[in-house]
Amino acid sequence: MIGELAASGPVPDRVIHRSGRQVGHCIHWHDRLDSTNEQAMRLSARLGQEPSLHGVAIAAGCQDRGRGQHGRVWTAPPLSSVLMSVLLDLEQEASRPALLTAWAAVATRYAAGRWLGVKPRIKWPNDIYAGDRKIAGILVEKGRGTVVGIGLNISQTEEDFLEAGLELGGSLGMFSSGAVPSHSEVQDSLLEALDLGLPAIQRGETRELEAAWREGLGLVGVAVRVEAVGRVALGMVEEVGLAGVVLAQDDGARRRFLPEEILRIHPLGDFLRGENWE
Repeated sequence: MIGELAASGPVPDRVIHRSGRQVGHCIHWHDRLDSTNEQAMRLSARLGQEPSLHGVAIAAGCQDRGRGQHGRVWTAPPLSSVLMSVLLDLEQEASRPALLTAWAAVATRYAAGRWLGVKPRIKWPNDIYAGDRKIAGILVEKGRGTVVGIGLNISQTEEDFLEAGLELGGSLGMFSSGAVPSHSEVQDSLLEALDLGLPAIQRGETRELEAAWREGLGLVGVAVRVEAVGRVALGMVEEVGLAGVVLAQDDGARRRFLPEEILRIHPLGDFLRGENWE
């Protein structure tokens, strides 16, 4: 077993087994790792021979080359964030990046909300905010299987983010309604939320997920600027769903954007104030 793990990258410092779960039935814990997503991608090459790797979570106390959307680097002090990637082997329809991004965003929002004094929201398509601060990010990547990476900040302070040049960075501790939760509490809560939501996706039953994602985004009826591949548009959000976004424009036209082509959605009030929503 150890030899097989070594052939797929760094050997975990601990392997934790959890019965009764699909997501997180086995956790490969690394005290330090280059990137949980990169390690999950390395393991994905073995999915054909080892189907039990489906649902394995790769978690780290800290990582050196964590990646966010558009190749941005994601770093954090040891045990200050949940840094985790889940390896999935799903049917083609269930493995769509837009669908799994929504699944991870809804689960992360739910898990984070247990400790927050404010209600977290989803920023299209893959970030979680508390107030005006980003507390979590999600990155879905395709290989032999699908890797869903999540970084959720727990205990960093405002000073930590300022020193790192992340003025909009936030953590559960900065908004907690009580004691700051432990790393293990947050990681377990996140895995539980992910595990609860996956069976419906596998059955093709996505209505509840779509409704929770739409509610978390809070974009219906909001005037926005949509930046998509090759085009930019202003309008009122009429529909939001896993099939995309529909804008109603001043001239009466309705424009539809597929999830995969949307780069950013800025509520116009924020955009006109010059707020940084990167």
